[in-house]
Amino acid sequence: MRPTHHAPRAGRRARALAAALGIVTCLWGAASHALTQTPAAAARPDSATARAAHDSAGGVAPGDRLILRVWREPSWSDSIVVSPTGTIVLPRVGVFRAAGLTPVALTDSIRTRLAVYLREPVIDLVVLRRVAVLGSVKKPGVYFVDPVTTLREVVAQAAGADEEGDLNRIEVVRDGERRRVGKWRDVAESTAPIRSGDQVIVGKRPWFSRNMATAISSIAVAASVLVTAFRR
Repeated sequence: MRPTHHAPRAGRRARALAAALGIVTCLWGAASHALTQTPAAAARPDSATARAAHDSAGGVAPGDRLILRVWREPSWSDSIVVSPTGTIVLPRVGVFRAAGLTPVALTDSIRTRLAVYLREPVIDLVVLRRVAVLGSVKKPGVYFVDPVTTLREVVAQAAGADEEGDLNRIEVVRDGERRRVGKWRDVAESTAPIRSGDQVIVGKRPWFSRNMATAISSIAVAASVLVTAFRR
């Protein structure tokens, strides 16, 4: 009586089938997890909180750029960066502290000092906030923006997210504390004030969405192994 080879063949088929099913299951699980995982949305601040945040963003801070224009006096006009100690140096006037003052209060202070040298000086002062936009954006770097610039506008100045960036994974680092913004479509302009010194970091999309072609190819190979195992 000839020995049969059906049992070893069936065993190999079962092992191949189990391996293929395991590969497909792992890949599918990883894909499902990556596609469904989204960052937790940040709590929406109430109107009082939003107003407080906006007010706290009003003071001049170290690193801000000041554009001073004195009407009919170009030699007195200047572009000044607030020093790390919070002071500025004005042409012919000297050094004085600017950090902590609102733009209106600083304008009044400068006008008073210039009045010693000029008769009824008319001045215009523009305060630009220093904000760093980092991570997966097309043009990362430091930007000087005006105080009413919103989070959406800051990201737009960096030319938006790059091919790996995910606008649902933005974090803002402020005073050493990292805060996740939440879903991009839920970011309201009025509740996302930008403060001087903020770092806006755009994260990357999940691995599967960035490597979809590779993942689909792996699933196709696993499926091919599975079909071959069934045919033997």
